[in-house]
Amino acid sequence: MPETAETLDSLLASARSTGNSVPLPAITLSLDEGYEVQRAVMQTSNLPVMVWKLGLTSAGAREAFGAEEPALGRLAASAIMNNGTEVRHAWPKVYAEAELVFELGLDLPPTGVPYTRESVLPAINAIYGGIELAASRFDTTNLPLGLFVADNAMGHALVLGKRLSTRWEDRFGDMPVTIATNGEVQENGSTVRVLGNPLDALVWLANWLCENGEGGLRREQLVASGSCTGATLVHAGDVIVTEFDGIDAARITLVA
Repeated sequence: MPETAETLDSLLASARSTGNSVPLPAITLSLDEGYEVQRAVMQTSNLPVMVWKLGLTSAGAREAFGAEEPALGRLAASAIMNNGTEVRHAWPKVYAEAELVFELGLDLPPTGVPYTRESVLPAINAIYGGIELAASRFDTTNLPLGLFVADNAMGHALVLGKRLSTRWEDRFGDMPVTIATNGEVQENGSTVRVLGNPLDALVWLANWLCENGEGGLRREQLVASGSCTGATLVHAGDVIVTEFDGIDAARITLVA
């Protein structure tokens, strides 16, 4: 890792704790270096990962970042927000995304054999609608891929909404989704935007974690599988609501 990147983890950790953005550094990070910084920042919290969040799960998002595969971030339990509550608007720009969220009931550890749709199904304990709140710790959201990953793929918080099912159902593979602010729909989307099927996002994550020394997925962890609607810029005072197949699934109010 370049010497100038060795202090990036402390700068980002400080930004997380103080809420003060940091200038975008004039350095280039590879994807692997970005993940090294991300891990180091998480380790400063001394808290386990309770949410894996996936980003760049649409072809357009990957193309915009020049990425060949999705990206991931990690959140502690303290970043999980209850449905219907208020959340502080903590950063200059905050974005909301509607996401299908998996809850794991079993571990998915490294086995030497790649996971498939069929082999991850028994580990799914529940499926929820959710809202990811995304924000950059840098003073800009125009990030190159390595710094985007170092910045936790802009992961900030997850609103865990209503439980939609206790198991995977094929209808979740292509389900209409909307995100609205203050009663006005901002984006019409679909779960199909998530790698063509959110179940494939779960499979990809399980394999990536096993292949990259993360130990796989663990029981009780949540997986925010990727944006069904794209990113919506939100502001203090906004009431944000996501609907999955017409069901009011997750709701949050941003406060100043």
